[in-house]
Amino acid sequence: MTDDPFIDVITVIADLLELLRIPYAITGSVAAGVHGEPVTSQDVDFALRMTTEQARRLGETLPRRFYCTTERLQEVAREGGMINLIDQDSQWKVDLSVLPATPFYDSVMSRRREEKYGTEEPLFYTVTPEDLILMKLLWRKDTRSRKQWDNALSVAQVKGARMDWKYLFEQARSLGIEQDLIDLRDEAGI
Repeated sequence: MTDDPFIDVITVIADLLELLRIPYAITGSVAAGVHGEPVTSQDVDFALRMTTEQARRLGETLPRRFYCTTERLQEVAREGGMINLIDQDSQWKVDLSVLPATPFYDSVMSRRREEKYGTEEPLFYTVTPEDLILMKLLWRKDTRSRKQWDNALSVAQVKGARMDWKYLFEQARSLGIEQDLIDLRDEAGI
């Protein structure tokens, strides 16, 4: 346990997922803050691949401070979707999202990499800046959320030409978000 409740929550969940061999990658605003400008967030998003058996074991070993039923974890593993955990100690929210079995999300999980958060030593699996941008644009496809756009824009502005733009455009084309990526690139001045 660290003195930073944010790092502590991430460490507890990440260590448990690794112990149970549940592949994960941190995404959302927390990852946007790692790859782009710092972002204030009240939650941490874990994208993962989990079987119902792994969900059962997770439910049985999850510390009591994170209330969640094993049955609900198994349902999310079976059907996909998201489950929220609230850390009773810090009030941080943890979103566990089971990714669908698609070529894009297969790529996201195979490209994940360990990143350092702040000045703390622990490394956590995190989506790449390219995949984070694509996920943000995909999530905002229907909602047109300004927050998703701003997170993606921040990453594009900070990482710029150092990202794999060929990969970005190939994926954006297959996901139906190519025009959004073009607009993002233009607004970022790349």
